[in-house]
Amino acid sequence: MTLTGKGYYIHIVKQCENGDPDRISALAREANLSHVLVKIADGAFPYNVDLDNGYDYARPAIKKLQAQNIQVWGWQYVYGDYPDQEAEIAVKRAMELGVDGFVVNAEIQYEKKSKASAAKRYMTILRNNLGKLPMALSSFRYPSYHINLPWAEFLEYCDYNMPQIYWVKSHNNAGEQLQRSVNEFKQIRPFRPIIPTGPTYKESGWLPTKAEVVEFMTTAKQLGLSAVNFWYWDGARRYMPEYWDLVRDYQYTDPVPVVSQPTRYITALNKHEPDKVVEQYAEDAVVLRPDRAIQGKEAIREWIASLVNAYSEGSFSLLGESRNEEVCSFQWEATSSSGKIVRGHDTQGLKDGKISYHYAFTRQV
Repeated sequence: MTLTGKGYYIHIVKQCENGDPDRISALAREANLSHVLVKIADGAFPYNVDLDNGYDYARPAIKKLQAQNIQVWGWQYVYGDYPDQEAEIAVKRAMELGVDGFVVNAEIQYEKKSKASAAKRYMTILRNNLGKLPMALSSFRYPSYHINLPWAEFLEYCDYNMPQIYWVKSHNNAGEQLQRSVNEFKQIRPFRPIIPTGPTYKESGWLPTKAEVVEFMTTAKQLGLSAVNFWYWDGARRYMPEYWDLVRDYQYTDPVPVVSQPTRYITALNKHEPDKVVEQYAEDAVVLRPDRAIQGKEAIREWIASLVNAYSEGSFSLLGESRNEEVCSFQWEATSSSGKIVRGHDTQGLKDGKISYHYAFTRQV
């Protein structure tokens, strides 16, 4: 699946909205971000994990973002001295956190011809263990300036190239620098679709102008690049909030229609496949009906199967809905092939995007 839209890198989770995963996910949704990239490893060590008490700041933030249908990619800064250990922690963190993709951040430490074998070793372990999980390389904007970095060894295993288009100490040529970066990468093999990273940060007294950030995004759109992202959430929100607002308000892609929970639920019922419906429930979800209560996906599946089978040749229709924070109420109607009609009035409580409790009441018309 092609990565589209706008994204932001997170370096230190607890410095983003004080580490509040609800606030992080709410702001990402408000900014219409399609993806957030969270640092989960540095070298051979896990990252965004408290060394004193072991608390993992990345985990709840990732789950909350994913519950908002925002892709979360983990990223790791690599050094290349211990490629096996770096790959092992990357695989472990990516799998246990359930990220949607992975970014390899390789920079100055890899600017040695002798590091080519380390890059090959590291990337091979990642691909062998992460399967088809999409991966990207984050590195310098101009390969011609960094000829010793093992571009081919990294990009061979990647699905995307995310060059850092940072025009530090320069002004008024953001679009030109992006165009040059794309042109240079088209000259090396393998070529991978480019998703550029722009700057919303300060460095040694320099910062981009707002017009330059807009030019960067506009040029990316004109070049047909499916997505852009920015470095970095922590700094932009704390020190340059007006730049966060600028990215938030820029429409990079057409808005994606928000599909309500009741609509998703009725759509799943109309597929007449109980497993599709049960996917929406939490493992320990409870369904409360007038006659009895049932708990757990296995029991819920039996109930859904009986409902779907009763209208296997008919259809379910959504009559009305309302939502108050994480509680949805909706009315629906089902008609069988013989003309039998039943109406339902349901309330569902959501947690992390899954149904945790469900009050279900039906009556025959």
